Parts: sequence; structure tokens; C-alpha cells
Amino acid sequence: MKRKQALRVHPAGEESFVFPTAGGTVRLSTTSDALTPYGGLVPWSAFVRRCGMMEALAESCPVKRSSGNASRVYDVLQSFALTALCDGRRFVHVNRLREDPAVRELLGMETVVGDDTIRRLFAGVSPAQGARWVAQAAAPIWRALPELLILDWDSTVQSKYGHQEGAEVGYNPRKPGRRSFHPLMAVAAGTRLCPYYRFRPGNTVTATEWEKAMEECQQWLGSRRVWLNRGDLGLGQEKIMAWHEEAGERPHYLFKLKLTANVRRAIAAVAEEKWRGPSQRGVLQVAEAELKLPGWSAARRIVIGRRLLGTVSAEAGGTFWEQNHHEFEVYVTDLDAAQANAWQIVELYRQRADAENVFDELKNQWGFEGFTARRRAVSELAARLLLLVYNLWNLFLRLMSPERHIEAGNGRRWFLLIAARLVQSGRQRVLQICASGPWWQRLKEGYQRLCRWLQATAPQLAATPAQLADFSPLKPNFAPLNCGN
Repeated sequence: MKRKQALRVHPAGEESFVFPTAGGTVRLSTTSDALTPYGGLVPWSAFVRRCGMMEALAESCPVKRSSGNASRVYDVLQSFALTALCDGRRFVHVNRLREDPAVRELLGMETVVGDDTIRRLFAGVSPAQGARWVAQAAAPIWRALPELLILDWDSTVQSKYGHQEGAEVGYNPRKPGRRSFHPLMAVAAGTRLCPYYRFRPGNTVTATEWEKAMEECQQWLGSRRVWLNRGDLGLGQEKIMAWHEEAGERPHYLFKLKLTANVRRAIAAVAEEKWRGPSQRGVLQVAEAELKLPGWSAARRIVIGRRLLGTVSAEAGGTFWEQNHHEFEVYVTDLDAAQANAWQIVELYRQRADAENVFDELKNQWGFEGFTARRRAVSELAARLLLLVYNLWNLFLRLMSPERHIEAGNGRRWFLLIAARLVQSGRQRVLQICASGPWWQRLKEGYQRLCRWLQATAPQLAATPAQLADFSPLKPNFAPLNCGN
């Protein structure tokens, strides 16, 4: 007679495992508690809710949903925003958040939707509608920008590997011959904020559609006026400079020039006594000149910088005298000497280098090169919404850590990825985070600044300028952060 084998029966969720670890025997089991690795979403949710961007987008969505089974537009937008914020690079990465029981409660969502739902909503919005839709909702952000604004313009190559609408073969230094997008973007100098994005196919150059982009950008910025446009070699062209010079109220410009044969002849024509500063190896010297290149409608001010790299002896060079070897850089601008001397022009342009860090962060720490689909409308709207989340996260980090800029890689680890448990006690919800020591002290200081900002910008409170001065997310001479109505 066979003995019946005894079976251990456990209710669902009570199954456990025993592991002999280095720290001793540990029993592992599941729990029904609402746990999340994103404990930092609570202050983020409060910040975004006070800014009102997602609610404004949901209310003004161009796509009207009539089906009773359709997900709320707010849920779709928040699902995408959270995917981008939590280091997602593809639409399908939203599925990482769908099993998190705390996320939808913290963001006021009915559900975290799937990637197909996001793409379907985005596909229903035309590129022109999407541009106006996001720009209108993002308008309150630009109140944090300085009154006299400097915009750093540049383009970037986004290599594509599938069959995306708008992907064309053009200049692609990393993947020659590969189809790509070539968007044009503007960065607000000194702020790390990106107020403008323009979708373009890969067979364009930096200057393509720049005039339309500038006029559209100024319209979106509202009362914030652009004082100076800066750009690299691709923007130092006659049509762009002439656009700035057509009307007196238009911005100034400062562009770098290519060292063409005509530009090199102009450099050679500068008399030695006009160079300012001592001539020492590695030390910058500057000089000014008036230059009218073929194709230019007028003579323009150029500033030339040179550095002595070394001296070639007469014997080595096969000449009768020694020759100095210099490295040159040339800038063209409509700023006169009273507004900026030659040294200041060089320094002013070099500050543009920070804009390159924005492109690097977007590509490597956000999903800027991802979130693409076959239809252009989906890819373009995803990029616009991702930039909105990027701008909001940068402002949020200014409150959490105002002393310096923190890129997304470190910012997520410090202020977002915090193990937490959501507890319901009566009518009160409590999120218990796992933080202690110096890390908790830093979090606490950031949360205190955020709470003061929330109170100072609440509609029912009359915040004084002294109160608002503590909440400027940018430099001290910039306007205070005030995303309220």
C-alpha cells in the first residue's frame, strides 16, 4: 500500500523560500503592502501638480476621446512622463511601472497604461497641433528665465534603425550613411532649460528653417525677450545674420565663423601691433577687424583669437626666418565695442559650451534618441513631452539642491530611487521611505525648501518678493521660479 505524500498547502501570497545567505538563514516571501522603489515621486508629484502642466495638457488635448472604455488622457500623459523620468528609453519601458501598486496612487492615476495606448494617443495629434499644445502648457516655465535671455542654438543627429517617417540620409558623423533625424534646439544660457525644439529630417543642415524656428520660439516665450542668439559654425551665414539686422528690436547675434580661405586672408591682414595681449605659448591674443565676405550684404565686426602653439625654426622649416604656428578662432557679431569688447566676445561665446552638456545629458541620460515609431507625429510629440519632463525635473532639482546643477543620472539616484512603503491609516496615506544619516539630512533640507515654495506659490497666499527670492531655481539675478497662475 502506497503512503500518500503529504502536501503543504499555502494560501496565495504566503509561499516562502528559505535561503542560507552569508548573513544567516533568510526566509523570503511576498507581501501585499504597496511597496515602490520610487519613493521620491511624492515630492515630485506635489511639484508637478502645483505647476499644473499635466492637468493643462489633459484639458487641452486636441484628441477628444468618446469611448467610455478609453483611458483618461491624464493617465496616458503621466504614464509617458513617468517612463521618461524613470530612465525609460522606449515606449515599451512603461511596463516597468504597471505592476507598481504605489505609482498610480501617488500621481492620482486610475491606471498606468500600456505602450500601445500611448502611441495611439500620440498618433492622433498632428505635428502642428502637438507643437502648439505642448508650447501652450509649458508657457509658465519660462517665467523662471531671465529678462534678457541668451539662446544657444544647435542641432543634433539622431540615428534611426527602423522605418521611421522623416528619417533621411544626411550628415551623420557616428553612423555615415545611416538615416537619421536632425532636430534644431535652443537652450537658455546658464539654466540648462530647453525652451525650443523643431523636428527636421536627417537631410537638413543646422541653418535649415532657422528663421521660422526663431520666430516661433519667441512667440512661445511670451514676455521673455531674446537678447542674444549664439551658434556655432553652421549658423554664421548671410541669411541668418541679415535676419537679425533687418529690424532694431530683433536680438543680437554671436556666431563662430569657418576658417575659409577668405577668412584666413583677413586674419593675415591684421597688423601685428593690433593683437592685444602678450604673445606667449598657449596664451590667447585677440584682435578686431571689419570683414565683408563674398555673399555678405555688409561689412561686419569680427573678433579673432589666436594662440601660439610653437615656433618652427628656419632650418626645420626650410625658410630664412623662424615661423610662429598659431591656432585661430573667429567670431562674427553685431554687438559693438561699447556692448562687449573683444575679450568679452570670446568669453561670451565660450559660455555656450554648457549647451553641449544639455545635448549630452538628453542623449545619454534621457530617452531623447528613443521613443520613436513609424509615424512622425508619434516620434515628434514624444520628443516634445520628454523635453517638458526634462525641464520640470531640472527645476525640481533646483529646489532640492540649489547650490549646483545635478544631471539626471545622479538626480534619479539621490532624489527619485528611494525604497518606500505606502501605508493607509484611516483616511491618511503615509509613504515611509528608507533613508537615514547624511542622505536623509540632504533630503530633508530639499523637502523643506519644496514645502516653503509650495506655500509661497499657493493661489490663496500673497507671497512677498523676499519669500520668492529663496525659490529661484536659476542664478541669483534670474527671475524667481513661479509656475503658479
